[in-house]
Amino acid sequence: MDLSLVFVLATVVYLLALRLIPTRKRALRFVCMSALFTVQTILIVALIGSPFSPEFKVKDLPREFWLQLLACFWWALAAREMIGILALPAVLKKTPKENKILSDIIAACIYVCSGLAMMGFVFGLPLQGIVATSGVLAIVLGLALQNTLGDVFSGLSLSVEKPYDVGDAILLEGGVEGDVIQINWRSTHLRNPQNDVVIVPHSSMAKMRIQNHTALSARYNGSLIVAVDIRNEPEFATEVLKGAAMACTAILEKPLPLVAEIALESDRVTYEISFSTSSIASAGEARSQIFRQLYKRARPGPHLSHARPIYFFGDEDYLDRLSLLEPLSAEEKAKLRAKIVRRHFKVGEELLVQGSKLDSVQFVSYGVIQGARQVADGRVLKSVRLGPGDFFGEVSLLTGMAASSTLTAITPGVLLGFCSEDLKPILASRPELVESVSNAVARKQHLFTTLDHAAIHQVAIEQHDLLSRVKNFFHLDA
Repeated sequence: MDLSLVFVLATVVYLLALRLIPTRKRALRFVCMSALFTVQTILIVALIGSPFSPEFKVKDLPREFWLQLLACFWWALAAREMIGILALPAVLKKTPKENKILSDIIAACIYVCSGLAMMGFVFGLPLQGIVATSGVLAIVLGLALQNTLGDVFSGLSLSVEKPYDVGDAILLEGGVEGDVIQINWRSTHLRNPQNDVVIVPHSSMAKMRIQNHTALSARYNGSLIVAVDIRNEPEFATEVLKGAAMACTAILEKPLPLVAEIALESDRVTYEISFSTSSIASAGEARSQIFRQLYKRARPGPHLSHARPIYFFGDEDYLDRLSLLEPLSAEEKAKLRAKIVRRHFKVGEELLVQGSKLDSVQFVSYGVIQGARQVADGRVLKSVRLGPGDFFGEVSLLTGMAASSTLTAITPGVLLGFCSEDLKPILASRPELVESVSNAVARKQHLFTTLDHAAIHQVAIEQHDLLSRVKNFFHLDA
């Protein structure tokens, strides 16, 4: 049997294996390709001798040309095998990312050398003239493509230094920020927070200061500057600011948020809240949650203007600043104010147990409380986190239902409590107040329903059903 046909058959099998074996199975592809290339090497040596000094039958020109084509195929496959060998360390280490620009340049050089070998060894052409001609052509192209070549070599430099990689979140000098989605020969493509694609040439990237948010880890350390009225004691303001940050679900529990005084002026003290989030993408949501938490504890009064720093109202002003109790008259607020029960709590103290009923409504003056809920399969899932300005116990007060979660203090703090017996007469005389408070209950119930859905698939309580239950509890239907 003609060995040249066997070589062709082995080449067809090589191409089929290359097509059928998935690229994710890199080790299997390399082993199969190497085995087939070994067979092809044995066959080409049997046909023409050494590929570096092939011997052809001069009198049989068609046969000689056929063998020259097979030799060219062998050199092309040899170049591919060399590229596979150079990529072998990445295959063995199972690294998902490779230096694409550098590997492309090396592969191009190997293929160029393979082409020169075909012309020199297979066809016997003089390489000196070809090299000289290619040198002149390279000069002409280099002058015509200066900017493009500048981007290419800058990209090569960045690829070797590797200040960022695909998937990293980076901030460039000038304020351009985004996730790296592609690195090609000429430019780097970023997806910014507005979901636009920003294309930055490599020659510009090489001259910029690059801040990589995810080089060490995906965790992002952010900060927020807050100006607080100087009338608030620094210790009290620090506790409120830290509690507001710890109550935000977008902020990581560890490391704990930190609060530091950074400036003192005539009418304000400036604080910096430092926090950590799971990624830079959630930093904006974390800042928004801090603002929402601070608003609960620093709702402006009539003596403050929008240009002034925020002022954290004291316990004595709590009733005047709670949105839930805004419909109450000054006389009703004065009666409630006299009946406030102040309670200090410590770290680890259980303030409410799931399944129990609370005979009061508790408002968090300062401190942070973690909610946890046991679902039907026995798992205990973390639910809400309560901070300054939040409250609990309204479910038992309005519906007579047992508590839906267990609340445990994760920092020291103070609760301001109102007994149910003091609140019920006021709520009974003000149906509109009952309805507004029931909205908060419905939102909390919806949160618990969402939390439990995967485990118990219970039906969420609709707000109008909850409102009916509240009215029945207070006999307001009549």
